[in-house]
Amino acid sequence: MKKKLLSILICLVMLLSILGFITPTETKAASVKLNKKKITIYAGETYKLKLKKASGTITWKSSKPKVADVKNGKVTANKAGKTTITATFKSKTYKCKVTVKEFENCYDAVSNMKIGWNLGNYFDSTGRWMKGQGLNTFLTGWGNPIIGESLFKKLKELGFGAVRIPVTWMYHFDENGNIDSAWMAKVKEAVDWALNNDLYCIINIHHDTGAVEGDKDKWLFASMSNYEKNHELYSKLWTQIATEFKDYPETLLFESFNEMLDENSNWNDASDDAGKAINSYNQLFVNTVRATGGKNSTRNLICNTYAAATGESVLSRFAVPSDTVKNHIIGQVHFYQPYEFITDSGITWTTPKKEYSSYIEGVVDNSINYVGKTFSSLGSNKKGIPVIIGEFATDNKNNTSDRIKWYTRVIKDAKKWGITCFIWDNGDSNTMGHIDRTGTNDPFIDIINACIKAAE
Repeated sequence: MKKKLLSILICLVMLLSILGFITPTETKAASVKLNKKKITIYAGETYKLKLKKASGTITWKSSKPKVADVKNGKVTANKAGKTTITATFKSKTYKCKVTVKEFENCYDAVSNMKIGWNLGNYFDSTGRWMKGQGLNTFLTGWGNPIIGESLFKKLKELGFGAVRIPVTWMYHFDENGNIDSAWMAKVKEAVDWALNNDLYCIINIHHDTGAVEGDKDKWLFASMSNYEKNHELYSKLWTQIATEFKDYPETLLFESFNEMLDENSNWNDASDDAGKAINSYNQLFVNTVRATGGKNSTRNLICNTYAAATGESVLSRFAVPSDTVKNHIIGQVHFYQPYEFITDSGITWTTPKKEYSSYIEGVVDNSINYVGKTFSSLGSNKKGIPVIIGEFATDNKNNTSDRIKWYTRVIKDAKKWGITCFIWDNGDSNTMGHIDRTGTNDPFIDIINACIKAAE
């Protein structure tokens, strides 16, 4: 009996040993799996699939290589559609469903923005007296408070579809063109707030350009001599900006520069040399952003005219940059016309004479129609590119009803050409401030509501 029990015990020990030996191996085999079972990527992007805990030969295959092909687990998206990536390891298959999307084209982006608002005189404030000061000195230097995400929540609730965030980089990069990481982080924070609240967002290079002013340095001018001097620095800045945001979604757009003028601060009229410089800077902008890869390969890019102006000498010299992808370039102009109505406190809708309203309407109608017609026939195929009015506003002259007439006229004229308008807001209710950035006491909510309704 004792021998029989001993034999049984020995058999049990052997069996347990065998099970102990086999079980971990089976568990290990069972734990082999793909890091993703489903992914969505944009055409032109890549994604690395990994078969976890698989050691040995893995065979990769795509059911539709024209949509997305795969090599050693690296998936390359080619065009919109769906495919299945299969990894075969030791006769077992592991699958990942892949959806490839096309980046939203420029026409859809402009249409979907509907109406935009500018965070003016904040990231774009500048002046020699601020140099070397803390970041908040720049953000508040032109009279505005520090903002938070609540501002972007309010913009969305009011009905805006987009926000333009002008950024001046002057004083925020060193002698070698390296952007201050703290400044970049603040810009990124605001972009995140915009995108998190389902707003399109535009960032640019802003008061690095513009008219020569005594206490405000400028370094980008519309001349070929300036281009030869500064194009490498300009490209380096955009390489850094684009790289920082290369994985951001299609709702983030880049704008080449703001109102670039020649060294003589000429507004509206562009010389041949100035026009050539504008086109050169715009082309360099497109080339630089595309070279950073990621979603920047197809991101929608915005290119300004000389001074962001709308006159014949400007638009006739504007050339659409060549691009590596189709339908991802947007034009931009600004609109502050007629100037005497925008700024002169003595000019209202009906003064200096009753017929003045017809004059204002005529200037608005003719100017916007000229912009729409011009951009509709630009580009290599002459089929045109979409355009936005990146800034438009009038000064507050205690004439809210007149201002509403002007704003809505601009928006309705622009809509006929598929142009989306962005209200300029400098935060100063005495001039072009419209909403309260940190609260709900919006000084000109009637103007805002009228604009949003006109854009519907």
